[in-house]
Amino acid sequence: MAFPSPASNQKWRDCLCKTEPKRVKIRTVSILVALTLVPAAISENQEEPTEDRQHEREELGVNAYTAPSIERIFAQLDQLRPLPFDQLKRELPQSIVAGREHKGLVFGGLIADGFLIVEAERKNLVENFGRVLMEQARALGVGDRVMRHSASLTELGRRGEWQQVRQELISTQTDVEQAMIELRDEKMAHLISLGGWLRGLEISAGAVEIEFSPPRAKLLAQPDLADYFGAELKTLPPTLAHLPLFEKIRASIKKLQPILGKSPEALTRADIGLIRMEASGLNEAIRRGE
Repeated sequence: MAFPSPASNQKWRDCLCKTEPKRVKIRTVSILVALTLVPAAISENQEEPTEDRQHEREELGVNAYTAPSIERIFAQLDQLRPLPFDQLKRELPQSIVAGREHKGLVFGGLIADGFLIVEAERKNLVENFGRVLMEQARALGVGDRVMRHSASLTELGRRGEWQQVRQELISTQTDVEQAMIELRDEKMAHLISLGGWLRGLEISAGAVEIEFSPPRAKLLAQPDLADYFGAELKTLPPTLAHLPLFEKIRASIKKLQPILGKSPEALTRADIGLIRMEASGLNEAIRRGE
């Protein structure tokens, strides 16, 4: 058997040197094409569930108001900084024996209390807030949804990473809302939002009243939200709508609607004081279950 001559071997090596870069180039292009196509395929596969989820939300009446607007409330509080925390804070809720709808209102108010803690950047209060949030979530039957967020809130708060804490609060409400959607319980989504809006309204009105100016007062012109929740309360089942607590909420929102519906430039210090008083009274009633 004859072996290739040294000259033949050299020619073979020269040939390999010329063709190998082409092979590498072809393989590299193939990998890049694959990496380009895979995310597109994943995105295409994920698009339908997202559309289905959005359709389900709209079908159940869950929209920009029924989740409200954690980011909207944050944006409003951002414009009122620095917040007089000691004058706006309140004790976090204790465990209560109440109907599920009442617990939904309490949970929404607790989320708003979390906004205040985050806006004021109170590290020493975040851990207790996370614990109470978890207790209230369990009472609503959504403890599994909130557990991860509660732990993350506590850790991020300890480190003072407030932007991330804000995001966790937003994610918390999103997950709770999604749990209600999956249970096809849109009324609970509305009530959680209502509780959050009422406490957020009290905080905002309090901050404006303490340091009043027409530009700050403009932030409280919220006719859309007042009208929305006023209309939504009319759709509650009679057994719920005629409970003293819900009758009180309905009457107070009706009283607030013409004030919140004023031209933003027309809101006076007296108007702001009335908004705060009504919202504060409702939030106290929710806490007491009256």
